[in-house]
Amino acid sequence: MRIMVTGIPSYLMRTVESVSGATVRHRPYFEAVRTKNDLIAQVKKIANTGNYLIGEGAAHSVRGHDVTYVPFWHLANSVNSPETYEKLNQSFDLCLFASANLLRPGYAATTESFVFERLNMPIVVMGIGIQKKENLKDALPEGTRRFLNVLKKKESFFLTRGHFTADFLKAEGMNYVRPTGCPSLYYEPAAMKRSLSHLADPDLADAQKIAFGGYLGSVPDTIVDAHALLRQDSIASYVIQDEITVYNLNILAEETDDAYDQAAGRIVAKTEYKHAEKWQRNCEFRVFFDTHKWRSWVSGQDFCFGRRFHGSIIGMQSGVPALMIAVDDRMREMLDFVGFPYIEASVWNREAKKKAFLQDFLSKIDVPAAIHRYSACEENFNAALKDIGIR
Repeated sequence: MRIMVTGIPSYLMRTVESVSGATVRHRPYFEAVRTKNDLIAQVKKIANTGNYLIGEGAAHSVRGHDVTYVPFWHLANSVNSPETYEKLNQSFDLCLFASANLLRPGYAATTESFVFERLNMPIVVMGIGIQKKENLKDALPEGTRRFLNVLKKKESFFLTRGHFTADFLKAEGMNYVRPTGCPSLYYEPAAMKRSLSHLADPDLADAQKIAFGGYLGSVPDTIVDAHALLRQDSIASYVIQDEITVYNLNILAEETDDAYDQAAGRIVAKTEYKHAEKWQRNCEFRVFFDTHKWRSWVSGQDFCFGRRFHGSIIGMQSGVPALMIAVDDRMREMLDFVGFPYIEASVWNREAKKKAFLQDFLSKIDVPAAIHRYSACEENFNAALKDIGIR
C-alpha cells in the first residue's frame, strides 16, 4: 500500500529540501543548530519537541508499506492547485494524519478541512485528542466543525488518544472511532515494558541522575521537585520542549552567538526566566531535535520524573523507569487509557514530605498489572491497524 504520512512530523522533516506534486526531496544532512537564532528556529518548526515522538510513532506504525512523508505545509499551500491534488490522489492509496490536541477551543482546523476535502483516499487520523474537556462542545471552533463534517462524509478512521475523545467523536457522528492511545506508546514496546518492570522501586526516589520535565518559565513546580529529590551537590537535568517559544525562557545571547552544543544537546548560553532565582541546585538545560540523540542521552539517566507526557515516554522508550505528574486533561486521558501509574499534580504539590511520599507510591505499584494493561493496549492498536488494512 502507498501511504502518505502527514500532520505532526518526525524529526526527519528537518531534512526536507523541497516538495513538488507528490515528490519530496530530502537533504542528506540536518541543518546545523549552533546559534540562538538556530535554536529558536528549530523549536518553532515543530512547536514542541515532544511532537517528534507522535510523528515518529505514527510513521513507524505503517513500516513495511511504501511510505512517503509529505509535509502538511505543502498540502496547505496547494489547496488551490488541482494539479497537485490530482498527482497526490494518483500517487497514494491512503493518508495517515498524525495528530495531537486538535480538538480544543483555541484552534480552528479550517485548513485541515480544505486539505481533506481535496484528498480522494481513505483518511486515518491517528493520535487525535482533546486538550480540555470543559465546555468543548459549545466552544469548538467552526473550522473544526467543518473538519469533522468533511471527514464524516469520507472513508475516515479516528484512532484517538483515549476514551473521552472517542466518545466525543462518536457523538459527533464519526463512523469508525477507536481509542488506541498516542502512537508514541508503541514505538519500542519491549523497552516500554522493561521501563515498567523497574518502576516499583522506592530507591528511585534517591536517584540523582533524573531527567526532569515541566513548565519552567511559567511555574516553579519543577524547581520544587528537584529540591525535594536531589542532593545539593547534584545537577538538575531539565529537558526543554517548547519553553523558549511559549513560556518565556529566554536565551541571553546575541542572535548569532553560540548558544547550543549539538553533540551534547545542551544549551550553553545563559538563560533567564520567571522563578529562576528560586534554584538551590545547579541545573542544565537539554533540548533535542533528533529522537535518537534524545533516547541516547536519557538512557544514561536513572529515572524520568516530571510533568511532560512525551518527556517521560521517550525515557520509557529507552527502558528507563518513568513516573508522570498529571497536570491536565490531555495527560489524564492518555495515562488513564494506557494504565501507567501517575501522581495527580494537586496531590503531589501539596505533599510536604515529597520524597517519602514518592517512595511509598513507588513501592505500591503493581508492575504485572501495568505491563498486562500496556500489552492489551498494544494488541488493541495493532488490531485497529489491521481493521483499517495497514497492518
